[in-house]
Amino acid sequence: MTNNNDNKDDKATETPVPESVSESVYEEIWTPPIAPFVFFLPMFYKYGVIIAKTNNTSTTNNEDEHGNGNDNENENESDDLQQLQLTFGYGFSRPWDALSAKTVPIRTIDKDSITIGTASWKDNFFKYGGWGIRLGLDGSTAYNAKNGDYIEFEYYVEGSGSRSGSRSGSGSRSGSDKPGKRRKYRFVSNDVETVASLMRGEGVGVSVNVGGDVTSKDGDTDTDTDQ
Repeated sequence: MTNNNDNKDDKATETPVPESVSESVYEEIWTPPIAPFVFFLPMFYKYGVIIAKTNNTSTTNNEDEHGNGNDNENENESDDLQQLQLTFGYGFSRPWDALSAKTVPIRTIDKDSITIGTASWKDNFFKYGGWGIRLGLDGSTAYNAKNGDYIEFEYYVEGSGSRSGSRSGSGSRSGSDKPGKRRKYRFVSNDVETVASLMRGEGVGVSVNVGGDVTSKDGDTDTDTDQ
């Protein structure tokens, strides 16, 4: 005879794995200089930039089993890009999207809008009125955890009618790409070149951990000597 209490205990100890579990492609997490000044706000104890590949099984790939090999490779590349998402912002131990961070699917970013720059304390003070999460005079939102290098970009809000249409065999999108609702963001990073490159879809197969090693899909490891 089955013991109902044992069954209940087994169910209670099970930890469901969400379908959206992600694989980190790039990650940097550090303590922002503003943390001591906002010690009463734990959500600002850490700042980070994370680019992760979500394990979304609904993504279309290799639909044509007898298609051209190059088409399949292009499709796989496009699927990798479709699954990537960018997260930047603050949290107690890492960016926490629910309150003090922002997550944007890479596919919704306007690649032509991605720019890199450097902001001094005067720039941050006069344009955004300070540091943290700030609204700029140009309508942009800045996650300026410190002065220095930043990335600025615009993205299409999903569901606004922009970026619609179906994908062709090469992974590009056809149909109406009419500008819809767009949002402009700025965030800081310790490696703006790498992050901007990944945002453009370049080097999607490379895993990067700032201050550590760079590992490619082939398993080759190169030590990052710049950090």
